[in-house]
Amino acid sequence: ISRFALTDSRITDDSMASSASSVFSNRQQRDSCAFCFDVLHNHLKAQDLAHKQIPDPDLPNGKFPLFVTWKIFDKKRSYWKLRGCIGTFEPRHLNQGLKDYALISALKDSRFSPISLPELSLLSVNTSFLTDFEDAKDCMDWKVGVHGISISFSVQYKSYSATYLPEVCPEQGWSKEECLDSLIRKAGYQRRIHSKLRSSISLTRYQSVKTSMTYEEYEKLRDER
Repeated sequence: ISRFALTDSRITDDSMASSASSVFSNRQQRDSCAFCFDVLHNHLKAQDLAHKQIPDPDLPNGKFPLFVTWKIFDKKRSYWKLRGCIGTFEPRHLNQGLKDYALISALKDSRFSPISLPELSLLSVNTSFLTDFEDAKDCMDWKVGVHGISISFSVQYKSYSATYLPEVCPEQGWSKEECLDSLIRKAGYQRRIHSKLRSSISLTRYQSVKTSMTYEEYEKLRDER
């Protein structure tokens, strides 16, 4: 699994192209985050009860590509920093997909050490369900803050691919060109980036239903259950 877990699989189910904003209720979006905390909480605090059954949340029955992102609050700098983010472009049943990627993103992101128990109370989680996949006309045919982008290209018979979720570009303050060039580097291409290379890129744009929850919010919700 690579950073942000861009897989080579493509969305072939036309049902994935429909918008999910009307599919997920506010409660379901909230419960998706709480479920990720349930899974990680159970793993870190009750490893001797690792097979403890966690109730599945009431989520839509369809399959969706999804990502789980963990952030941790840096008390010294007073900001949230990335702690792990992995997902898949392969449509997954949501309950099992969240159960898998809540732990994969927390424990197996190669950029970070596994999340540990002392960090639990400082965490927040984001769930992103990817929707509305479209082939772009060119590498600039997308909107900052609206679309995530997935690129693929080949140079001298070597293939490259990478993705950024919709929130990455605005969070970094990038222009489209800066975002695209950063994504080219993320894909592993280290030579000079020129207009001919950019014009050779195949770009797929997509949107997401994103929900966030802090551990403090999770604890309050858990007390209400």
